[in-house]
Amino acid sequence: MMTIADGLKDVFLAGVGAMALGAEKTQELVEQLIAKGEITVEQGKEINSEVLKQAQATAERVGRDAQTAAGEAAHQAKTAASHLNDQAKTAAELAHEQTEAAVSMARSQAEMAADAVKKATEGAKKDSADFATALKHDVLEAQMAMMTPEQRAEFAKKAAEIAARDAKTE
Repeated sequence: MMTIADGLKDVFLAGVGAMALGAEKTQELVEQLIAKGEITVEQGKEINSEVLKQAQATAERVGRDAQTAAGEAAHQAKTAASHLNDQAKTAAELAHEQTEAAVSMARSQAEMAADAVKKATEGAKKDSADFATALKHDVLEAQMAMMTPEQRAEFAKKAAEIAARDAKTE
């Protein structure tokens, strides 16, 4: 059974993975734009920096939201478990069968709470990745729309220099 700490760890790792994947994809796209001469190297650096900042902010926000949801679920689960423990003690005094039923119900509710946390975590991971991807594309489109033909030519020149330098080092 998955614990709340495991859920938070998964959310954190998903955020880190989404940022890494987003950064790689952004870098690839920027390199392609540089190679085509549609943006300058400096603009490419600015785009990468902005996308990374926004992805980190999104990942942090999603992480905080997931922590809050997990904390609320944990509190509710603890409250439910405490309440069910009291009922189980009373039921034990009355009859053995009633105790087994209360314990069974507590286990089911704990499993349902764990499933709810897991589903919330998975949804938060997907939402974070989707948002980061959409944001990256929006930023890149906005940057390209603002470039003049001269800027694109300068960008292409810089991209060619970088590509030549990289080819020599390889």
